[in-house]
Amino acid sequence: MIINNSMFPAQFNYRSIADMRSDLDVLQQQLSTGQKSQTLSGLGGDRVVDMTLRSRLSALDSYKQNVDMVNIRINFMSTTMSRVDEIEGAARASAQQGTYEINGVNMTAAQYLAETRMTELIDLMNSELNGRHLFGGNETEKNPVEQFDAVMNGKDGKAGFRTVMAQRKMADMGAANMGRLTTGIVGTAVSLSEDGTHPFGFKLDSLSSDGAAATLTGPAGAPPSLSVDFAAQPNDNERIIIGLDMPDGRTIQAQMKAVAGPPTSSNEFQIGGTTAATAANFKAALDTKLAELTKTDLVAASAFAASDNFFAANGETTQRVDGPPYDTATGLVAATDTDTVIWYTGQSATNPRQTVDARVDENTRVSYGAQANEDGPTRLIRSLAVFAAEGFSPSDPDAKLKYQSLNNAVRDRLSESHNSEKGSIEVIQMELGLAKTTNGRIAERQVQQKSMLDNMLVNIEEAPIEEVAMRILSLQTRMQASYQTASIVSKLSLVNYVQ
Repeated sequence: MIINNSMFPAQFNYRSIADMRSDLDVLQQQLSTGQKSQTLSGLGGDRVVDMTLRSRLSALDSYKQNVDMVNIRINFMSTTMSRVDEIEGAARASAQQGTYEINGVNMTAAQYLAETRMTELIDLMNSELNGRHLFGGNETEKNPVEQFDAVMNGKDGKAGFRTVMAQRKMADMGAANMGRLTTGIVGTAVSLSEDGTHPFGFKLDSLSSDGAAATLTGPAGAPPSLSVDFAAQPNDNERIIIGLDMPDGRTIQAQMKAVAGPPTSSNEFQIGGTTAATAANFKAALDTKLAELTKTDLVAASAFAASDNFFAANGETTQRVDGPPYDTATGLVAATDTDTVIWYTGQSATNPRQTVDARVDENTRVSYGAQANEDGPTRLIRSLAVFAAEGFSPSDPDAKLKYQSLNNAVRDRLSESHNSEKGSIEVIQMELGLAKTTNGRIAERQVQQKSMLDNMLVNIEEAPIEEVAMRILSLQTRMQASYQTASIVSKLSLVNYVQ
């Protein structure tokens, strides 16, 4: 009789045992590694999600490097700008009336401080971090600002600030040292005129009187002029007031007071026996006053005008007087790298903050560029350079007035009223602070996101030990039963069945 083997399920039983042995191997590997699988294919349908999560985590790691880098650089730049702000405050505090004192080498304490502060400011603007210069926009491989000695004294045959300032001073004072103004007299009428159409010297701004004796005309014309005609004798203490614009943008007044007796100051003129004599006295006093103002207020204003020309701010061009001759010059000319030291050689961008940025998240970039030629640092270096370059001699009777005029200009230029202006030191600090805040918030969000993604990966990739152990025990029980069944089946025979 033929026996059909299909009646005995041993073959299927053996296959089931082989499958369970394979499952046991997998579970033992999971128990030893803590991972569900050593390959992506072993994750089954979760492998696509796993790959997506790991890709995002890899991106977060890359972004974290950028976040950390940006944070280090912004912290460094913020510390630097805080010191620049301290220098500005100290320079402003030094520019006080009553601080004039000349030592044995004809320099004030303020000059020494200005030179020291300017040197430090240049060093700060040339700061580098890991070989990267931070205050030249996206030009990061070199110092954006020339060194102090080159800036002040020139180098390689190129003019420095002291040379440019001296030439500007000659152009503003004029050949007659009258601030490029000329006076004249015809009968009882005294005239005052600019010597041409140019940016140098005094500019006639206004003419007024607190009396009615003189007939006032102007300023008007091109070039402007004015006249004071003494149609009648002025009263004692009656004033003629002439407003004068200076090269640095400030305005001063020449107040000429009529007095009955001999004048006791440069602001007075004597009332003569006739109106013609009074006019002559007025002209002589006006000439003296203009010469005094030229040597004091105008010289100070000229120094700051030269600093504005030399220390070109963002978007500006370095300029100098078109000469020689300088005392009769009528215009400025753009300086070049062949004849003048260019103080700033970094990038000049419309928006300095946008010159450097970093991607810190998928849709977020943090901008933190800065330039040494922004308005705030430039205003500070201009003021410091003027004090460092000017000289005050004990034998100069006008030195004190010149020093006071310089102080007035510094207080105005470094006033806290500029703090909210674009490019000021304070605005730069604020914008760097905002960039740091944005960077910090991105970092916090990425930490939370990374934690969430890690948890999701754990659920997909890791095999809980307790669960694996229970499955192994269950599998062992099933395998034991299968082995016993296989053993019984293997002993079956026709002889045993017949018996």
